[in-house]
Amino acid sequence: MKKIMNTPETFVYDMCHGLAKAHPDLEFVEKFKIVKKKDINDDKVSLISGGGSGHEPAHAGFVGKGMLDCAVCGDVFASPSQVQVYNAIKACATEKGVLLIIKNYSGDCMNFNNAMSDAQEDGIKVDAVYVNDDIAVKDSLYTVGRRGVAGTVLVHKCAGAAAEQGKELAEVKAVANKVIENVRSFGFAFTSCTVPAAGHPTFEIGDDEMEFGVGIHGEPGRFREKIDYSKGTFSDDLARRIVTDLEEDLKVKAGEEVVLLINGFGGSPLQELYILNNSTTKALEADGIKIYRTIVGNFMTSIDMAGASISVLRVDEELKKLIDYPVNAPALTWGGAMNAQAEAAVEAMNAIAKALNITPAAAPVAAKKAKKAEEAAADAAVYEVKGTPAVGETINTAAFVKIVEKMADVIIENEVPFCEADKMGDGDFGMSIAKGFKQLKTDWATRKKGDIGQFLVSCSEIIKEYCGGASGPIWGSAFKYAGKAVLGKEEIALKDLAFLFTEANRGVYETGKKSFGKGAEIGDKTLVDALKPCAMALTKAAEEGKKLQDGIDLGAKAAHDGAEATKTHVATLGRAGTVGERSIGYPDAGAHGLDVIFNELAKFIKAKKF
Repeated sequence: MKKIMNTPETFVYDMCHGLAKAHPDLEFVEKFKIVKKKDINDDKVSLISGGGSGHEPAHAGFVGKGMLDCAVCGDVFASPSQVQVYNAIKACATEKGVLLIIKNYSGDCMNFNNAMSDAQEDGIKVDAVYVNDDIAVKDSLYTVGRRGVAGTVLVHKCAGAAAEQGKELAEVKAVANKVIENVRSFGFAFTSCTVPAAGHPTFEIGDDEMEFGVGIHGEPGRFREKIDYSKGTFSDDLARRIVTDLEEDLKVKAGEEVVLLINGFGGSPLQELYILNNSTTKALEADGIKIYRTIVGNFMTSIDMAGASISVLRVDEELKKLIDYPVNAPALTWGGAMNAQAEAAVEAMNAIAKALNITPAAAPVAAKKAKKAEEAAADAAVYEVKGTPAVGETINTAAFVKIVEKMADVIIENEVPFCEADKMGDGDFGMSIAKGFKQLKTDWATRKKGDIGQFLVSCSEIIKEYCGGASGPIWGSAFKYAGKAVLGKEEIALKDLAFLFTEANRGVYETGKKSFGKGAEIGDKTLVDALKPCAMALTKAAEEGKKLQDGIDLGAKAAHDGAEATKTHVATLGRAGTVGERSIGYPDAGAHGLDVIFNELAKFIKAKKF
């Protein structure tokens, strides 16, 4: 791997700092990894988008006049946490409200939806739309549905223009949904991409092969096929196939107008994107489709993947005006908004004056400093566990803390293997959960350890914030529900452990139901395939009066058997929910992870080396 970088851990932070330093009208709020306008206009609806990093310039590159007000940056290919999104909403809330533009990925939906609920409880006016323009997920019957890809940029553009014109929240949402209903995308890849933390390509593909219908994280598409240059018409033939699929899905007719977006995935040179544009334009014109505007470049990338996507947006007079409306963002600029750079310079000078305490604005600055000092004091609080670890027919708080610490160690040690197991997902499962548990160990002394339930709930706060993608809401909810099940208990027996696991599974189920209308069950090919059998085995063992260790061993075996069974399942939810039957033969990464974790913990408890 060769990349311009310092460390994988600082990769996103360094990039966002660099972006903000290049564009003085933007600021990077490092604590929550959000890139926002320095000054939020209270007379317009604020637009917030975001997701995993690695798609640059999306999404931070579209923060600017006429587009987004804020972008929430997750780790590479991992959605931001609900804590990040919630703080972005608070930072950008206006009297007119906030609209979240969410790509239809499970992690994004969970974290943005949960953050929206929290903000609404605080009285903030906030709504959301969900982009699902990727037709490579054909006729999907799965709850996850179609993915949100490059068409999202056109949603940002039109909704941003509507917001800039002063439209109300409901009107801006209607514009966004109108674009979503009329935009379709399809992508292909020649190579894989390399996630900095992994250090190697996400998937292997032959020099003479292409993935037809690839996702923006390198997820599998419809199929893989050989590249044939022998006829001398490869680009034309490829464009023809994709355009036909796009036209059929969108039901666009001869005489109608479209905006054409040729989007590179980061590794294909611009000259090839223009070749693809030439081929695509010929195909559309041959079908009598009029092109109102063409946009070519890298807008929604997949790090360094070679390949591209084609998006078409059917437009009427309303959408054409919104597309043409002036915009000035780092990655997209046209129209009169070019003068925003001069405005930014004035704003920067005003900010310096405020910092020098030469205006009344010094008071709010001081208040912010005081609040930060308060937060720092709270963060510095140390909670020491009482007593020494003890495991017999019960597990005391001190021992349970050691068990969770061991769990963190197992996850961190298996970061790369867990990523490699995520063959039908984004390939980021290991680093997504490892990030959260690394932070948990860093903040170990600040976790409340008065009793087992209090400790687990306290851990859930870190997990929800720092585990990437869908792992934050799912694992965070599991810990929170488990903790609530044993609040006040300073030692637990087998029946308590069984209830703890049962409630952890309920937390996962309820989180899925809240986000997608359906919670995961055994057979859906998710971590529930390991978690629920484990809970059931523990419950049965407790009912039969078995010893604690025997029950734990039976639970670990059930988790293993459940995880192994996922190899034969067709994914209908979770990480591989969009690829369906292509997931057969591979275990679910989450279920496999729990199998490894639970079996290592069973051995650890038996050894009693606390």
